Formats: sequence, structure tokens, C-alpha cells
Amino acid sequence: MNRSDPMHDKATAWLRTHRRRVRPVSTEWIVGETCTLLVARKRPHLVVRFLDYLDRSVALLLVNPDDTLLRSAKAMIRERAEQGYSFVDCISFCLMNERGIRDALTTDSHFRKAGFSPLLA
Repeated sequence: MNRSDPMHDKATAWLRTHRRRVRPVSTEWIVGETCTLLVARKRPHLVVRFLDYLDRSVALLLVNPDDTLLRSAKAMIRERAEQGYSFVDCISFCLMNERGIRDALTTDSHFRKAGFSPLLA
């Protein structure tokens, strides 16, 4: 998506290597967070490209968190607010726990702190 990102090549290589064996999972909240970040970094033109890419993708499973997942994320952030996790992080952690996912294609050190394996960190 953003070829100037220092982790672009590593993330792209991982996706190419694993595309036949693993279906990446994300949430609509991550999509929103990414769009917000692109606008904040003065790259609004990338928002359209990003959303168009997601709309065309059959490889990525996008989950819209239901009430149960949101309640779990709220409970987690209440218990672990001092860890510095964002609410979106907690949604991801709860979804990953629910689905038995251990690896995250992220550089975010919070994933390691929460017991997951951040593949780009």
C-alpha cells in the first residue's frame, strides 16, 4: 500500500509467502483506524486506494465486531488500561483469542506484551 513504509517489503513478502496457507483477518475498526492515520499523515489520496483494495480483496477476512466481542474488548481495556493498549488493540486481541490466532502482521509491541507474536516487530 505505502511503498515508502519501512516494513512494506517485509509485510508484502510475508503475504506472498503465506497467501495460499493463511487467510489474514482484520476488523472494520482497523480499517477505520488506518483511514484516520492516512488522513492525519496528510495522505488522504491513499484512503481511496486502500478502501478500493479492500473491496477487491477476496483474501482478507474483515470482521465487524459484534456486541459480544465489543463487551470482551471493553472488559479487557478496563483490566489492562495501564498497559497502554488502545481500544482497537483490545478488539484485535479478543478476536485473535476467540479464533486461536497467535501471529499478527504488525509492528505494534503491544501485541507481544499481550502474548501474541508481532511478525514485523
